[in-house]
Amino acid sequence: MHEHHSLEHLPREFLEHMRFPHNQGVLENPDGIAEMTGQCGDSIAVGIHVDGDVIRGIRVLPTGCAFTVVCSSAMSLLADGKTLDEALRLEPRDIVREIGGLSEDHQHCARLALNALGEAITDHLERSGKKPG
Repeated sequence: MHEHHSLEHLPREFLEHMRFPHNQGVLENPDGIAEMTGQCGDSIAVGIHVDGDVIRGIRVLPTGCAFTVVCSSAMSLLADGKTLDEALRLEPRDIVREIGGLSEDHQHCARLALNALGEAITDHLERSGKKPG
């Protein structure tokens, strides 16, 4: 028997991201792409469109639990429209704020989302011949 966690106690923002996750899917002709798997076995694929040095489109493809879906959704909202430097400066606490809170045992989901974003940015910089700053 799986232990079923109640979702009642989760913040409204978390539940909104869970029911209507943002920027889900695969980006056509991405400027940068990455897929990362976390310690929990969940994975997040990220594709970005970059215009100059600004993220002008992002898609995420999370595989795993609701926390991974929600953190990737929040990360995509936070990163879209930011410069690459601003996006690289995002921290887990920014995601936690966006989703209204995250328990300690799920903090790694926020880190996974940001690591995948960072790898997609690095991929873009390598493709365009720039070195990650």
